[in-house]
Amino acid sequence: MNIDGVDGAALEWLRDIGRAPYLPKQHRAIWLQVYDRIGDACLSGPLIPGSRLPGEFDLAELFSVSRLTMRKALSKLQQEGQLQARKGVGIFVRRSRTSYTVDDDLRFSQSLEANADSIETRTMELTRVPADKQSAAWLAIDEGTEIIRLSRLRIVDGAPIYLAAKDFPADKFENFEAAFAPAQSVTDVYRAHGIDHHMRGETRVNGKFANRTEAEALQVTHRTPLLQVISVNLSPTGTPIEYNRGRWVFSAVELVFGARHASAVSRSADFGS
Repeated sequence: MNIDGVDGAALEWLRDIGRAPYLPKQHRAIWLQVYDRIGDACLSGPLIPGSRLPGEFDLAELFSVSRLTMRKALSKLQQEGQLQARKGVGIFVRRSRTSYTVDDDLRFSQSLEANADSIETRTMELTRVPADKQSAAWLAIDEGTEIIRLSRLRIVDGAPIYLAAKDFPADKFENFEAAFAPAQSVTDVYRAHGIDHHMRGETRVNGKFANRTEAEALQVTHRTPLLQVISVNLSPTGTPIEYNRGRWVFSAVELVFGARHASAVSRSADFGS
């Protein structure tokens, strides 16, 4: 069997582990044994980060199981972040974790560990809406006050890893859209409105399960574990100017706090700009 886009060595490895006899299902369900084998191949076999797997039908044939059995195994591997299904492209072994340094002085691309060939930003939403209770509390404004909501997706080497929703008080950024449009940069918006430097205020890190909207954007299955970072940026006078909810694919990132490199001291920008 030859499958376009699948490495020959990886295919042979999958064929070998698929041929191995299964334990009786009363000891461990067959789909979990398939999950074990593919998971081990991702960690120690030729299924290196970024490599493509055969499709569900071909994998089921290689492992001599039904498509339903294979689908259950693949779904669990995707929920745990070992595999990633890209619509219309295929199933891939997720790339190694990317380190993200949380620092006021670094742009998003500068904060990422330098192991990515490409970093793409996709604006999902840019609207003006009334502030809900949560946003109003973080921005220290009245509920219902107009805010600017910006949602963006970060894609590293073709794989979505970060989805952010940012809220800004509209009265402090009258020309937000015009300042943002040329380079799609929040830093440019800040500077266009007289904010050359900002401070990071409170930051909270917690876990959550992906809802359907988040799962679709990040190309993971529903209820995949995500790492959520909630933070607020402050102006030099201490006024809240940005409320950010960032959702990372849990298995794709390592957050680094308090690491400041000498080469980064002269850089300036905001988290996620």
